[in-house]
Amino acid sequence: MKKKIIAKVLAIIAIVILVLVIGASVALGWMVADQVLYQNKNNDTVSNSVKQLEKWEYDLDAFKNKYDSIGNEITVTAEDGNVSPATYFNNGGDTVVILVHGAGGDRVAVYPLAEQYLLRGYDVIAHDQRGCGSNADKKVTFGIKESLDVRALVKYARESLHKDKVVVHGQSMGGQTTAIYASNVTPGDVTAADAVVCDSPVPSMELMLRSVFGDDDPEAMYGGISDFLMFTGGAVMKIGYGIDYKDGDTIKQVEKDKLPTQIIVSNQDKTCPKEDVEKVYDHVGSDIKSVFHLDTEHIKGVYDYPEEYMRQVLEFLNPLGL
Repeated sequence: MKKKIIAKVLAIIAIVILVLVIGASVALGWMVADQVLYQNKNNDTVSNSVKQLEKWEYDLDAFKNKYDSIGNEITVTAEDGNVSPATYFNNGGDTVVILVHGAGGDRVAVYPLAEQYLLRGYDVIAHDQRGCGSNADKKVTFGIKESLDVRALVKYARESLHKDKVVVHGQSMGGQTTAIYASNVTPGDVTAADAVVCDSPVPSMELMLRSVFGDDDPEAMYGGISDFLMFTGGAVMKIGYGIDYKDGDTIKQVEKDKLPTQIIVSNQDKTCPKEDVEKVYDHVGSDIKSVFHLDTEHIKGVYDYPEEYMRQVLEFLNPLGL
């Protein structure tokens, strides 16, 4: 009799422990998912862009004085209903270049790149990615949902601006967004650009998260704690938000890319190491692809070597009629 009572008690204790473990795991998963998806909740992305340009000694006021007069505010609505704001710089060009900024900033972060295109006669659209600036969606999904806004912008450029030639150029997480976008459109479709340029693209959503969880320690990145956080956070993101890590795996996704694609590698990059960015290039499925390296830090090529940077980009775009 006593043995039966003890067995019952132990069974109840085991069930209680199991429930507590599952409950704690689910709670931790929601916390991880929220921290990832709403990473800019208390982050002033607008000020961040200005501060970054100040740090790199870029004259933002000079850019505004020169180009604000041709800048027009526009919005596009993505297929999932999200409204994306942007600035269209009408430079009278035949080709429009859609610029996609990186994490933690807003459209102003790409103004130095915009200037280089404007100086060469291109029209430019700079927009706020999701979770940044004044974009309506506050979730950051490492290019998965953000790519839908790019599709809408390309369609807008063709149908509303009547541009036959469209290029998408992204930096860092914007490069990842651009790569994922290019991997999910069909050449010739109204939403498909004529070419894309990816500057130091984030190689994968999972790799970036593991880097954060493991504090860039290779062993910790793939240790038990990181594995557990990836599993719990990933489960919540997939079930609760419809976001799957594999859809943010740039290296894998670009195998489907059929658009002319250029990859830019920063040799001193600590955010997106050159070895990983080279893997992105190696896996690009397009028959037309190009890569070049610059001896600089993460996305600083256009600041440190603007003439060389643009020379390489135009050597890729011009033979395509862009």
